[in-house]
Amino acid sequence: MGRLRELVNKVAPSTIGKALARRGVKADHITYAGLALAALAPVVAALREGWAVPVLVALSSLMDVIDGAVARASGRTTPFGSYLDSVTDRASDAMFITAIAVLGANAYLSLVTLMFSFLVSYARSKGELLGVKMEGVGLMERGERAILLFLASIAAAAGSLLACNIIVLIIAVLSAVTVIQRSVHIKRSLEAAP
Repeated sequence: MGRLRELVNKVAPSTIGKALARRGVKADHITYAGLALAALAPVVAALREGWAVPVLVALSSLMDVIDGAVARASGRTTPFGSYLDSVTDRASDAMFITAIAVLGANAYLSLVTLMFSFLVSYARSKGELLGVKMEGVGLMERGERAILLFLASIAAAAGSLLACNIIVLIIAVLSAVTVIQRSVHIKRSLEAAP
Protein backbone atom coordinates (compact mmCIF):
# COMPACT_ATOMS: atom_id res chain seq x y z
CA MET A 1 0.00 0.00 0.00
CA GLY A 2 2.97 2.28 0.54
CA ARG A 3 3.68 1.78 -3.15
CA LEU A 4 -0.01 2.25 -3.92
CA ARG A 5 0.04 5.48 -1.89
CA GLU A 6 2.97 6.71 -4.01
CA LEU A 7 0.91 6.11 -7.15
CA VAL A 8 -2.14 7.78 -5.62
CA ASN A 9 0.01 10.73 -4.52
CA LYS A 10 1.17 11.19 -8.11
CA VAL A 11 -2.31 10.97 -9.63
CA ALA A 12 -4.60 12.43 -6.95
CA PRO A 13 -3.13 15.97 -6.74
CA SER A 14 -3.69 16.48 -10.45
CA THR A 15 -7.29 15.25 -10.33
CA ILE A 16 -9.20 15.03 -7.06
CA GLY A 17 -6.84 17.31 -5.14
CA LYS A 18 -6.96 20.12 -7.70
CA ALA A 19 -10.74 19.84 -8.12
CA LEU A 20 -11.36 20.12 -4.37
CA ALA A 21 -8.72 22.81 -3.86
CA ARG A 22 -10.35 24.94 -6.59
CA ARG A 23 -13.63 24.73 -4.68
CA GLY A 24 -11.93 26.06 -1.56
CA VAL A 25 -11.84 22.78 0.34
CA LYS A 26 -9.03 22.78 2.90
CA ALA A 27 -6.93 19.71 3.66
CA ASP A 28 -7.41 20.11 7.43
CA HIS A 29 -11.19 19.98 6.99
CA ILE A 30 -10.88 16.68 5.15
CA THR A 31 -8.60 15.37 7.92
CA TYR A 32 -11.20 16.30 10.54
CA ALA A 33 -13.95 14.68 8.46
CA GLY A 34 -11.91 11.47 8.30
CA LEU A 35 -11.45 11.54 12.06
CA ALA A 36 -15.18 12.10 12.61
CA LEU A 37 -16.00 9.12 10.39
CA ALA A 38 -13.51 6.97 12.31
CA ALA A 39 -15.00 8.09 15.64
CA LEU A 40 -18.40 6.84 14.49
CA ALA A 41 -17.08 3.30 13.93
CA PRO A 42 -17.05 2.15 17.59
CA VAL A 43 -20.37 3.92 18.16
CA VAL A 44 -22.17 2.06 15.37
CA ALA A 45 -20.46 -1.17 16.47
CA ALA A 46 -21.83 -0.66 20.00
CA LEU A 47 -25.27 -0.04 18.49
CA ARG A 48 -24.91 -3.41 16.71
CA GLU A 49 -24.93 -1.81 13.28
CA GLY A 50 -21.86 -3.80 12.29
CA TRP A 51 -22.47 -3.40 8.55
CA ALA A 52 -21.66 0.31 8.89
CA VAL A 53 -18.18 -0.28 10.35
CA PRO A 54 -16.48 -1.34 7.07
CA VAL A 55 -18.15 1.59 5.30
CA LEU A 56 -16.78 4.02 7.89
CA VAL A 57 -13.31 2.44 7.76
CA ALA A 58 -13.28 2.79 3.96
CA LEU A 59 -14.56 6.38 3.93
CA SER A 60 -12.22 7.52 6.70
CA SER A 61 -9.24 5.90 4.94
CA LEU A 62 -10.25 7.62 1.72
CA MET A 63 -10.24 10.97 3.54
CA ASP A 64 -6.69 10.18 4.69
CA VAL A 65 -5.59 9.91 1.06
CA ILE A 66 -7.54 12.92 -0.16
CA ASP A 67 -6.38 15.37 2.53
CA GLY A 68 -2.77 15.07 1.43
CA ALA A 69 -3.76 15.37 -2.22
CA VAL A 70 -5.64 18.61 -1.52
CA ALA A 71 -2.73 20.01 0.52
CA ARG A 72 -0.25 19.31 -2.28
CA ALA A 73 -2.58 20.54 -5.03
CA SER A 74 -3.25 23.80 -3.20
CA GLY A 75 0.41 24.27 -2.26
CA ARG A 76 -0.60 24.47 1.40
CA THR A 77 1.40 21.69 2.98
CA THR A 78 2.36 22.82 6.47
CA PRO A 79 4.23 21.31 9.41
CA PHE A 80 1.05 21.49 11.49
CA GLY A 81 -0.91 19.74 8.73
CA SER A 82 1.63 16.91 8.80
CA TYR A 83 1.35 16.73 12.59
CA LEU A 84 -2.45 16.77 12.47
CA ASP A 85 -2.48 14.01 9.86
CA SER A 86 -0.21 11.80 11.99
CA VAL A 87 -2.20 12.31 15.19
CA THR A 88 -5.57 11.71 13.52
CA ASP A 89 -4.17 8.59 11.80
CA ARG A 90 -3.29 7.13 15.21
CA ALA A 91 -6.70 8.08 16.60
CA SER A 92 -8.41 6.52 13.57
CA ASP A 93 -6.46 3.28 13.96
CA ALA A 94 -7.53 3.14 17.61
CA MET A 95 -11.18 3.74 16.66
CA PHE A 96 -11.12 1.04 13.97
CA ILE A 97 -9.52 -1.55 16.26
CA THR A 98 -11.94 -0.64 19.05
CA ALA A 99 -14.91 -1.05 16.69
CA ILE A 100 -13.67 -4.46 15.59
CA ALA A 101 -13.20 -5.51 19.24
CA VAL A 102 -16.73 -4.30 20.06
CA LEU A 103 -18.01 -6.45 17.18
CA GLY A 104 -16.44 -9.48 18.86
CA ALA A 105 -12.77 -9.72 17.93
CA ASN A 106 -10.54 -11.11 20.66
CA ALA A 107 -9.91 -8.24 23.11
CA TYR A 108 -6.34 -9.28 24.03
CA LEU A 109 -5.40 -9.66 20.37
CA SER A 110 -6.97 -6.29 19.59
CA LEU A 111 -4.91 -4.59 22.33
CA VAL A 112 -1.68 -6.20 21.10
CA THR A 113 -2.51 -5.07 17.57
CA LEU A 114 -3.18 -1.54 18.77
CA MET A 115 0.12 -1.48 20.66
CA PHE A 116 2.17 -2.66 17.69
CA SER A 117 0.38 -0.32 15.26
CA PHE A 118 1.35 2.59 17.52
CA LEU A 119 4.93 1.31 17.78
CA VAL A 120 5.17 1.18 13.97
CA SER A 121 4.27 4.86 13.81
CA TYR A 122 6.51 5.77 16.76
CA ALA A 123 9.49 4.02 15.16
CA ARG A 124 9.00 6.06 12.00
CA SER A 125 8.58 9.32 13.90
CA LYS A 126 11.63 8.74 16.08
CA GLY A 127 13.71 7.66 13.10
CA GLU A 128 12.79 10.81 11.20
CA LEU A 129 13.67 12.93 14.26
CA LEU A 130 17.09 11.30 14.15
CA GLY A 131 17.42 12.30 10.49
CA VAL A 132 16.77 8.85 9.00
CA LYS A 133 14.57 8.55 5.90
CA MET A 134 11.76 6.20 6.93
CA GLU A 135 9.20 6.28 4.13
CA GLY A 136 8.59 2.83 2.66
CA VAL A 137 10.48 0.99 5.41
CA GLY A 138 8.67 -2.11 6.67
CA LEU A 139 5.85 -4.40 5.66
CA MET A 140 2.98 -2.82 7.59
CA GLU A 141 2.61 0.87 6.87
CA ARG A 142 -0.59 2.83 7.47
CA GLY A 143 -2.13 1.89 4.13
CA GLU A 144 -1.61 -1.84 4.55
CA ARG A 145 -3.02 -1.62 8.06
CA ALA A 146 -6.11 0.23 6.81
CA ILE A 147 -6.78 -2.40 4.13
CA LEU A 148 -6.47 -5.26 6.62
CA LEU A 149 -8.61 -3.45 9.21
CA PHE A 150 -11.23 -2.96 6.50
CA LEU A 151 -11.18 -6.72 5.76
CA ALA A 152 -11.31 -7.54 9.48
CA SER A 153 -14.30 -5.24 9.92
CA ILE A 154 -16.12 -6.99 7.06
CA ALA A 155 -15.44 -10.37 8.66
CA ALA A 156 -16.59 -9.12 12.08
CA ALA A 157 -19.72 -7.52 10.63
CA ALA A 158 -20.53 -10.79 8.86
CA GLY A 159 -20.15 -12.66 12.15
CA SER A 160 -17.05 -14.55 11.03
CA LEU A 161 -15.00 -13.91 14.16
CA LEU A 162 -12.44 -16.60 13.36
CA ALA A 163 -11.58 -14.87 10.07
CA CYS A 164 -11.61 -11.50 11.84
CA ASN A 165 -9.23 -12.73 14.55
CA ILE A 166 -6.89 -14.25 11.97
CA ILE A 167 -6.70 -10.91 10.12
CA VAL A 168 -6.14 -9.01 13.39
CA LEU A 169 -3.39 -11.50 14.27
CA ILE A 170 -1.78 -10.93 10.86
CA ILE A 171 -1.82 -7.16 11.50
CA ALA A 172 -0.20 -7.67 14.92
CA VAL A 173 2.53 -10.00 13.63
CA LEU A 174 3.36 -7.91 10.56
CA SER A 175 3.36 -4.75 12.67
CA ALA A 176 5.82 -6.36 15.09
CA VAL A 177 8.00 -7.36 12.14
CA THR A 178 7.79 -3.78 10.84
CA VAL A 179 8.96 -2.38 14.19
CA ILE A 180 11.98 -4.69 13.98
CA GLN A 181 12.63 -3.75 10.33
CA ARG A 182 12.47 -0.05 11.16
CA SER A 183 14.70 -0.45 14.20
CA VAL A 184 17.33 -2.28 12.15
CA HIS A 185 17.07 0.35 9.40
CA ILE A 186 17.54 3.17 11.90
CA LYS A 187 20.51 1.45 13.54
CA ARG A 188 22.24 0.81 10.20
CA SER A 189 21.54 4.33 8.95
CA LEU A 190 22.91 5.94 12.10
CA GLU A 191 25.99 3.73 12.07
CA ALA A 192 26.63 4.57 8.41
CA ALA A 193 26.28 8.31 8.98
CA PRO A 194 29.55 10.30 8.99
